[in-house]
Amino acid sequence: MKKLLVVSLLLVLSLVAFSRVTITMTAGAVGTELNVLYEQLDKFMRANPDIKVSVMPMPNSSTERHDLYVTYLASGEKEPTVLMLDVIWPAEFAPYLEDVTADKDYFELDKFIPGTVKSGTVNGKIVAVPWFTDAGILYYRKDLLDKYGFKNPPKTWDELVKMAQTITAKEKNMYGFVWQGARYEGLVCDFMEFLISFGGDVIDDAGNVVVNSKAGVNALQFMVDLIYKTKVSPQAVTTYMEEEARRTFQNGQAVFMRNWPYAWALVNDPKESKIAGKVGVAPLPAGPAGRSAATLGGWMLGINKNATDEEKAAAKKLVKFLTSYDQQLYKAINASQNPTMMDVYKDPELKKVAPFMVDLYGMFVNAEPRPRTAKYSEISDTMQKYIHAALTQQTTPQKAMEDMAKELTQVLAGR
Repeated sequence: MKKLLVVSLLLVLSLVAFSRVTITMTAGAVGTELNVLYEQLDKFMRANPDIKVSVMPMPNSSTERHDLYVTYLASGEKEPTVLMLDVIWPAEFAPYLEDVTADKDYFELDKFIPGTVKSGTVNGKIVAVPWFTDAGILYYRKDLLDKYGFKNPPKTWDELVKMAQTITAKEKNMYGFVWQGARYEGLVCDFMEFLISFGGDVIDDAGNVVVNSKAGVNALQFMVDLIYKTKVSPQAVTTYMEEEARRTFQNGQAVFMRNWPYAWALVNDPKESKIAGKVGVAPLPAGPAGRSAATLGGWMLGINKNATDEEKAAAKKLVKFLTSYDQQLYKAINASQNPTMMDVYKDPELKKVAPFMVDLYGMFVNAEPRPRTAKYSEISDTMQKYIHAALTQQTTPQKAMEDMAKELTQVLAGR
């Protein structure tokens, strides 16, 4: 009898293993993002023993990640099954993504921030589900501002420069302001914040390229001056992505930092950071136009159209799980990545652990989108090229704006 039970158990286990579907998922590794995901997937697979999820770690550079996706999807392969998508990519990758419009209620998308759902909607079809949202924010050293008599963080870019100069003149081995100046997508995000706060834009509502304006030139000139004139930013900032800026700041080497919310947990981790407990966050400063601008960031989850029906069904379960209330709260608390589900912002646990997410909710909801077009990758590549050329003094801000405008016009015209 006992032998029969053992045989039966082994048979059941072998049947489960045989019927188990395996899906792959791409993921980033910025901050604690990847470790948190592994914890979530472990819970998901224990609850769904018939599904195995294999992770494909991606480069931290969103530009490099995008290029890999182009290769994967254009080849017609069914892997990766679930793709972690930048909010600017759905329009470009829509032909390769599963239409999940009929699953709107299943994913409870009516409970999400409307703008995030819009980012995953292309020509009326939902092709990506919002996972977490982002907006650029200003990190600052509360202790240093207090030490030198500054009661509040800077409200304008000029104030930031003056505070940074005052503090770095008296503190040894200290930069004033670090940000993302390398030639990649993050540079476009930073530039958009300066540009809009100076009163400019890239493309107007009629689809015309308007970046070559007085505001555009002044915004880029200000970025260049941060490095070479006011010198509150190191020349090395032209090589910085998010993690380089974050490590510099949390090592106590900078007064101010522009970064995404993910950095909050790390800069306040006593095991990771030399400045834990000494950090504040605020909206990015306003420019001459009198407005503060934060670039809309964030990531979504899309399903590969070429996956099998069985794999798509498993992928939908995974997406549903990862974007659920409980998992969004877990991700927000442990990876400092902002929820896309509105009710999570009301959770008292989030308020306790990451108060800035709740306090700056309005800023995240009203963050400025980058141009929404299927040609965005070409637009971004063009902008990166000319902005970075100006930052590295290969050209002037005026010439960079003129050349950028000409090339962007050609891109949009399909030439």
